[in-house]
Amino acid sequence: MISEVTFAKKFTSFWNEILPNAKNYVRLINGGLIEAIYEPFETADRKNNIALVNVMSFGMLRRYSKKVDSWAFLCSAKFFDSTSFDELLFESMSYLAKFSYGSECELPLSSKEKNQISHIFKLIFARHLAHGQRVIIDPSFDGCGFINESFGDLISGSVLVEIKSGERRFSVTDVRQVIIYLVLNHYSENPLMIDTVELFNPRMGIVFSEEIESFCKNLSALSSHELFSEVQKFIVDNNFVEVYDF
Repeated sequence: MISEVTFAKKFTSFWNEILPNAKNYVRLINGGLIEAIYEPFETADRKNNIALVNVMSFGMLRRYSKKVDSWAFLCSAKFFDSTSFDELLFESMSYLAKFSYGSECELPLSSKEKNQISHIFKLIFARHLAHGQRVIIDPSFDGCGFINESFGDLISGSVLVEIKSGERRFSVTDVRQVIIYLVLNHYSENPLMIDTVELFNPRMGIVFSEEIESFCKNLSALSSHELFSEVQKFIVDNNFVEVYDF
């Protein structure tokens, strides 16, 4: 069994066949289809801490959604001197330790990095939680074939939102990951209502959104049902250990 992220990054031959227009379409997205909604952040002083900043900002969103900490407290300077912050830092470092780049993080965090954590949290909140719409944080999608149970970032109303907060625009891997979530949701025992997808980078101040049917056709020339069926067939019919020697 592998994660959706590994599947999105690997299996290039399969993805090139099933999403033949992906590279061209991502160029179009980045070239003019994205919406610039505000100025990007200043360049990070320590590139190796970008992942930690991003994980912690989303962790603040989780704490708010679970009512662990209040909005007022999370937005105050007191938060960064609290046990709540220490807990969040420990959880975030433990999560990143699972990945090779996790060991590259440097502590203590600078004032600029703490400000970026707070700013990213507030931007995600303002876009998707501030208006009272139904929001699911970490939506769960049943595993299928050789793909484990997976968790998206959030669903706002009927919009599946994938948050990418690096110092870059969107990539082919990003759209593959969104497709995987849509496939897993489609074949889940209790699928969630999703009719639109969104890629959102609060650090870069850019967003791209599109209805699912159009998104699938632009990437593959297939209807959503046809595309989901092809991906599901691949992950169910193939044994990734034997065929791909992972």
